[in-house]
Amino acid sequence: MGLPSRRTGAAAWRSLPSAVVSGIAVGALAAGALGALAGLADLTDGGADAAPLLLTGVAATLPGWLLYRGVSRPHRHQAGDILTGVTTAFLAMVAVGALLYLATGAHGAFDDAVFESAAGFSTTAMTLLDVEELGRGVLLFRAASQWVGGLGALLLGIAILPALSVGRELADRRRGMGRKPLAPSGGTAARNVLGLYGSFTLLMFLGYLVAGVGFIGSLVLAASTVSTGGFVGPGDPLAGAGVQWVAIGGMVVAGASLVVIWRLLTRQWGGIRRAAEFRAYLLFLVAGSLLLAWWTDAAGWSEWRQAVFTLVSAATTTGFPSDPVGAWAAVAPVFLLMAAAVGPMTGSTGGGFQIFRLLGLLKLAQRELMRQLHPSLVARIRIGGLVLSEATVGRIVLQQFLFVAVLIGTTGAVAVLGLDLATALAAGVHAAASAGPVRALDGGVLDPADWSRPVRLALVPAMVVGRLALYPALLAAGTAATAIRDRLRLRRRLIARRAERVG
Repeated sequence: MGLPSRRTGAAAWRSLPSAVVSGIAVGALAAGALGALAGLADLTDGGADAAPLLLTGVAATLPGWLLYRGVSRPHRHQAGDILTGVTTAFLAMVAVGALLYLATGAHGAFDDAVFESAAGFSTTAMTLLDVEELGRGVLLFRAASQWVGGLGALLLGIAILPALSVGRELADRRRGMGRKPLAPSGGTAARNVLGLYGSFTLLMFLGYLVAGVGFIGSLVLAASTVSTGGFVGPGDPLAGAGVQWVAIGGMVVAGASLVVIWRLLTRQWGGIRRAAEFRAYLLFLVAGSLLLAWWTDAAGWSEWRQAVFTLVSAATTTGFPSDPVGAWAAVAPVFLLMAAAVGPMTGSTGGGFQIFRLLGLLKLAQRELMRQLHPSLVARIRIGGLVLSEATVGRIVLQQFLFVAVLIGTTGAVAVLGLDLATALAAGVHAAASAGPVRALDGGVLDPADWSRPVRLALVPAMVVGRLALYPALLAAGTAATAIRDRLRLRRRLIARRAERVG
């Protein structure tokens, strides 16, 4: 898989440098364009932040475009190098986003700006911004950053990884028998994902508008819902019953696999009936809502609706904030934390470990237990109508190890830096799962602004790695580390040869 060279007659770059530089260029282009558009939007509201947004956005966009045009790409990139480029693009977006927050004065410290930018592009429902004091441009940039982050997650999971033969059978690629697959090729997958994602965003915008939220508030909530980002604008737009029901419906769809949504739209009912993950997802939402209502002593339709809203928000890793209603049992916030850690379906914009992988682990445990009784048993792992290859099973086990490792490492780091163990665990889970909001044991929502700066910075790597689905991000880190190691070895050899010649 590779992109054609943009420079006719130029010598092609090596795979890794080409991927890294292209990633920096694409990330700067994306974040800079968002900043420039936000600056134009700010002109409709007095324009206090228009100049810094436009200047910083253009200052990032133009070099990004020139850098992208200047790369002479090889005929084919290595898989690890492509994932390194994707990771670099994400980091570049975070860096440019931080510069935009600093330029507008939304944040005065670089570390706070980095935290805000990482939370936005990783669709993690944590923020340090005072939304009541924000101008229209910064407000829309913060909302748009999570929209781009959600789109990037879908493209990575449905278009990029299957094209690299990573989880290929999890994408809807097979043709024949009248089937219309979502992702028969990488290019078609990208177009279909963008079409579905954009249409869903427009539908949610109209739904919030009809429910009584204003134009700007509807844009912010629509971007937050479809991306499972959880950012909310000024006022209390989610207080109304109608708005909450629109949000609930949107979050349920956003947490569902795009493959399932595609099959529903194209009326491929057979694939829906065999979707074991979809059934488990719906069952978990229904059963979880009932359990949360029970553990919070919900009485009346209002409190039942609030329980459903809170559970769906946590299970889809959207993280819309909501105050606890009723008397919360001690198990209620723990259950919400577990729901956020598991997350929604694979192939959605949600984060977390995700239901498909959980089902795969349960099936694997069942198979290994059966092998203890029948050592010669040959059994494939099947989830619904899908038979998993041993390579996919191995990646699921690896994902489990990586998720737990990132979670434990982040929890330990923020605990050492000052958070109590319960809060540290909650912060670690929500950062790794790109979820939110972080709750205390009584169900109250915690404000990250109350944590120290080292604590917030310690959460940034987990947010970045969690949004990049762990495996691609860490594979990219391994690829970069190997390249650096090889370069250092080569340099040491050259120095040693020169020393021998001089001697």
